[in-house]
Amino acid sequence: MNVAFAMIVATSLAVAAVPVAAQEAGDLEKGIRQVEAGEFEDAVITLDAAALRLAVEGRQPKELARAYTYLAAAYFQMGQQRAAKAKFLDALRADKDLRVDPERVPPKVVQFFQDVEREAKSGAGTAPGPIPSPTTPATAGHGKSSKTVPILIGAGAVVAGVGVLAAASGQDSVSTPTTTLPPATTTLSQLSASVTSPQGTMNIACTTDVVAVVTLTNRGTTGVSVTGVRRETRTVSGGCFAAQPFTFLPGAALVGANQTVTVLNNSLFSTGSGCCVPNSACNGSSFCEINTVLTVLTSLGEVPAGGFNYGVTFNRCVACSANLGATDACSDGIRER
Repeated sequence: MNVAFAMIVATSLAVAAVPVAAQEAGDLEKGIRQVEAGEFEDAVITLDAAALRLAVEGRQPKELARAYTYLAAAYFQMGQQRAAKAKFLDALRADKDLRVDPERVPPKVVQFFQDVEREAKSGAGTAPGPIPSPTTPATAGHGKSSKTVPILIGAGAVVAGVGVLAAASGQDSVSTPTTTLPPATTTLSQLSASVTSPQGTMNIACTTDVVAVVTLTNRGTTGVSVTGVRRETRTVSGGCFAAQPFTFLPGAALVGANQTVTVLNNSLFSTGSGCCVPNSACNGSSFCEINTVLTVLTSLGEVPAGGFNYGVTFNRCVACSANLGATDACSDGIRER
């Protein structure tokens, strides 16, 4: 989902008299544009590099605070509140007068920033001493003015909820960003699946198809590949043989970050819902209740979608395959004994 995210830096955060190197300025502006475009993962990489160079240079504390603020916003929009908190703390260490504008910022973002600042001042959170001291301040008058960073979020923006945050790691000297802020990846616990069927809880004829619709939801920050959807059946009541497990090719091979995608919308059996063995009555006198369970197979592991029950009446069904033995399951559906 494209999230419109614009951050406008107040005039009090003007570029310092000592110019930022061309690469640093380019990286910072590029990272800001990526945040504004909702490209948060790319923005984290770009802004991390820009902030590192600014911190090592030590001559642009306000620009460093600006980089950390946008970096914190990117993490916040990705739902990574621990990392966002750490970067807000870094921004406050670079410019202790840094503020967000409550007139232009959604309440949750304001509350998040205020909570982080309050913890830092009270000592409840991890708030180590300042980052390596910058050399001379950029402009003599900057230390006296209010430093406000207004954040403007578009109407369609989704802002992560604010909760109790664990203390974030600070640093007395600049270290490799990747060691303290590893890139986000989706985990199996962030995946969930569900199944629906129009035949669920119904009694149907063996000539009626059983259709299942399976969806997979990815609440992580990276895409997940889908390799198949496995169907399993068992007899709840009645004298039937359940069909053998079968894996369908997925209707979608990839489920992106923060997406819900239909990965199966199929008939579960090739002909109707059941078949009749030779010499059986197949006249409506045989009835079975069946349970069907679906599982989504992904690159991260199996995700249960759940199941449903339905009843099958065997009357004028197709014939089961002649080469099936007495204990074999019918691949065409549920087999009458």
